[in-house]
Amino acid sequence: MNIVIDIAHPAHVNFFKHTAKRLVSEDHNVNIICLNRGKLSKIVEKEFPGFHIEVIGNHRGSKFSVIVDANIKRFFQLISSIRHLNVDVGLGVGSFNFGGVLKLLNRPNIQFDDDPERGVNTILEKLTATKLFFPPIIESYGNISNFNALKEWAYLSPDYFTPDSSILSEYGLKEKEYIFIREISTGSLNYTNQKANILASISKEFDKNIKVLLSLENKKKLGYYPDNWILLKEPVDDIHSILYYSKCVISSGDSMAREGSLLGVPSVYCGFREMKANKILEDKNILFHLNPNDVVSFMNRIYKDDSYLLDQEAFRYELLHEWVDVNQFIYDEVFKILTN
Repeated sequence: MNIVIDIAHPAHVNFFKHTAKRLVSEDHNVNIICLNRGKLSKIVEKEFPGFHIEVIGNHRGSKFSVIVDANIKRFFQLISSIRHLNVDVGLGVGSFNFGGVLKLLNRPNIQFDDDPERGVNTILEKLTATKLFFPPIIESYGNISNFNALKEWAYLSPDYFTPDSSILSEYGLKEKEYIFIREISTGSLNYTNQKANILASISKEFDKNIKVLLSLENKKKLGYYPDNWILLKEPVDDIHSILYYSKCVISSGDSMAREGSLLGVPSVYCGFREMKANKILEDKNILFHLNPNDVVSFMNRIYKDDSYLLDQEAFRYELLHEWVDVNQFIYDEVFKILTN
């Protein structure tokens, strides 16, 4: 069987890597198509050794590039590349241009998404996907169905991730004695209307005695942040262990805020988007959507009050029993679509 997986974001690497490696171990042929976006291609090469990888399309960080390079031009580039592959099924995350190409070539494709708020994208995904799966945040209808988990659970479930504290020594950190901060770039369409450098604007209010590890998407903005903050050297071999052992995660983007929450760490999302996927974790009092002006006071409470700290493993094992194994779900759907 020939499977093609489209990867346009670093989170998609983690989402598909366990299923892809399982399929290869069973002698199926898996091709990876990767968008040229920052260090994404290097991450893909590292996580999928020995796979056939093609880098198709560009994402230069601007709204124009997202629309023209990463979508319109990439659609035609994908046609040229994929039509030469004997594709049995395609897999993607919100990849309506990839799905459109496979539909044009009369090949099935399965799409996953957790962002129904992007209405136009959802419509295009529904039109181009054979099957489109969301977490239980919208109603099932037509070719849209649900899977009972969040996408990040594919790589953060205790079945697939075990934290390792040895990574902390590289930064001189100790367990639960630092805050992890993630500042995203606002170059994507999802965040084009968000104020840039949200956390930089409040960084001077942070207690200088609190250790802060900074994950900065746009390294050119480093001068906007306090000198005593520690810059994360990315890409990181084990970023999720760093998240796991932090006392709090604060992010201006949604993905890493959810990741921190799923690891049982009190996490703050201070971006402008209201997201149903986040609400699942907000209802569990592990993810907090705050106005940036309220972040510092909240962080100070978390840092000084251990009652905010959960038994992380107990929390994660509760989710393990409550949610599906996402990788098994993807694997099963691949074979279901081929036998229908």
